[in-house]
Amino acid sequence: MLQAGYAAAGIDVARGWVGNGARKLLQRALAHARRCDESELPAPEIDSLLAYFFDVYERGCTDKTVLYPGVMDALQVWHKRGIRLACVTNKPEHFARIIIEHFSLGRIMPVVLGGDSLPTRKPAPEPLWEACKQLSVAVGDTIMVGDSSNDVLAARAAGMPVVAVPYGYNYGSAIADSTPDLVIEHLDMLL
Repeated sequence: MLQAGYAAAGIDVARGWVGNGARKLLQRALAHARRCDESELPAPEIDSLLAYFFDVYERGCTDKTVLYPGVMDALQVWHKRGIRLACVTNKPEHFARIIIEHFSLGRIMPVVLGGDSLPTRKPAPEPLWEACKQLSVAVGDTIMVGDSSNDVLAARAAGMPVVAVPYGYNYGSAIADSTPDLVIEHLDMLL
């Protein structure tokens, strides 16, 4: 938004805007900057900002990205045990793949589905079903691990148990409020 001439909203405010995709993030940011309703924003302006955002994001999407404690250990152990893993995110697939490769997780997590990989995205169940299909795993033999209410809703709709971690962007609400089957502090607690 700085490029568009607006003052920075700050990390705490912007954190509450994350979780429904980049377009929605920009709509929220622009509405905040203009002190208007999101419905008042012209779509061509959002499209222009989105193109700029994606260009900047692609150049720096791994700059400050870190894995949370216990993530790498858990993924490596599961992979060694023969557990098939997928990344299902609402982030555009292209960016998700850049991040997966940045951490050398491509062989551990060969299936990556983004919010633009299918006609629907989480909280719809189809991305989870598609991941199961690509992994050749029955839905009944899976567990969804996520960090947002969208993850919990998608897992419920897909017919999967769901474990949640509390460190994701969840619109300012505690992940426990979404009633997953289990909440854990770190992924390696599942080992």
